[in-house]
Amino acid sequence: MTLLMVRGLSFFFSVSVLFLIVAFGQEGAERPEVATNRAGESPSLPPAALPAAPAPPVVETAKPALRGAMVRLSDFGTDDVAYLSIPDSPPVGAVVLVPGMWGLDDRIKLCADRLARQGFVALAVDLFNGQVPTDTRMAADLERSLRGESSFRVIRAGIRFVRESPRFRTDRVALMGWEIGAGFVLELLLTEKGIDAGVLFYGPLELDRGKLAKLKAPVCGLYGDRDPSIPKEELLRFTKIVEEEHKPFDLHVFPAGSSFVDPRSTSFDPVSAEAAWNIAAHFLDRHLAEGGDNKKDGGWRDLFRMSEKK
Repeated sequence: MTLLMVRGLSFFFSVSVLFLIVAFGQEGAERPEVATNRAGESPSLPPAALPAAPAPPVVETAKPALRGAMVRLSDFGTDDVAYLSIPDSPPVGAVVLVPGMWGLDDRIKLCADRLARQGFVALAVDLFNGQVPTDTRMAADLERSLRGESSFRVIRAGIRFVRESPRFRTDRVALMGWEIGAGFVLELLLTEKGIDAGVLFYGPLELDRGKLAKLKAPVCGLYGDRDPSIPKEELLRFTKIVEEEHKPFDLHVFPAGSSFVDPRSTSFDPVSAEAAWNIAAHFLDRHLAEGGDNKKDGGWRDLFRMSEKK
């Protein structure tokens, strides 16, 4: 088991005010007064008289282009949709991504694209029935509306999709989840057969020793030590159980808060986020890409393209 602990100017001025003597009646009184500083020089105009500085141009950062496509899981047990991203060469395995509170948004799709560039068929499932939260309140409402069995049905359909599709099926499949999605992933790893590996980006932990004893597939857990939803005592207890049960669980704890890999989170930590992703990518390579030869003969990508045109 590895443990990664990724960690005025004050100023003032004085101005002497000189009183001007009005010598020429009303005409002289209408002439503008000019104050001088101690050096006898005319000072700058007061700030209110200065012309407004031009506003800096707004530069919008272009969003990375998505390389995948939306697909339906109708032939695999549900009418829900998912985002599919495929590699440029025959795949070495598949990863089913299970989003957290923000649903199937562009961030999760970009994660799928990143896995596809790594050589995996990546399928990100949608647990919110096509809805993508626009703010934290909507995200929390949708998360509370989730039901375990319906969520598991969608994830199982995703697993069937990458295992059974004649276009690009793969022999080895991993699950990757965030927040509540990671909780669903862990539950399936403890109850389902045929899942080869799992990656958990924080999320609830299982502390029932009897359930954890059933864990067979290797798991990579990525957690923050400042996450109030997962106390350190819980992490320590979980660690003790998987060690005593000799389970293949790699737990990595970062000096970060909750949702530290999400740029929208107040606890976002770009350094820990990139380190966590690299650990997850290496873990998947080790247990999927290096775990067996899943490469198929050519033609699978052309078949996929043909199916999308129908």
